[in-house]
Amino acid sequence: MKANLFIIDDDANTLASLSRAFRLAGHEATVCDDPKRALELVKSASFDLIFSDVVMPMKDGLTLLEEMRAAGVTTPVVMMSGQAHIEMAVKATRLGAVDFLEKPISTEKLLLTVENTLRLSRLEQENTALRKRLGGGEIVYTGEAMKKLMAQVERVAASASRVCIFGETGTGKELIARTIY
Repeated sequence: MKANLFIIDDDANTLASLSRAFRLAGHEATVCDDPKRALELVKSASFDLIFSDVVMPMKDGLTLLEEMRAAGVTTPVVMMSGQAHIEMAVKATRLGAVDFLEKPISTEKLLLTVENTLRLSRLEQENTALRKRLGGGEIVYTGEAMKKLMAQVERVAASASRVCIFGETGTGKELIARTIY
């Protein structure tokens, strides 16, 4: 699957090697060495995945990640650092980074990270779409027994009566309760 990637790093060699590795794998790669300009780009352009260095002279990557999230950018972000420590990785994760990679990063690890992140992102989108299509736990039925039960549910739901629902485990008591409510 071809992805549109955005790489933010103040080191020109890192930008060149990462973009080359991604392009050879068939992905599009946009690079930026200025965190301030990067923030403007992610607000206006659409990327599938963002790679950002943590330690940069103008603005550190964690602050940039915070600003991206505050600006409503929901694109998955992978943080990278050659001076990584546990606290930095934990903070990045708390701020919404999907992964934290320690430099130097092998091409295999980079491509695996892209594949896994895109797969997870696609699954989350499918899950959201399916939840919207299914609605809030709507009961789907066609049989006569269920038609009778749903007629009872409609009558009870319209009243102020208390209801006690009995049934075997897994028969949908909770769905009936939500429907009545």
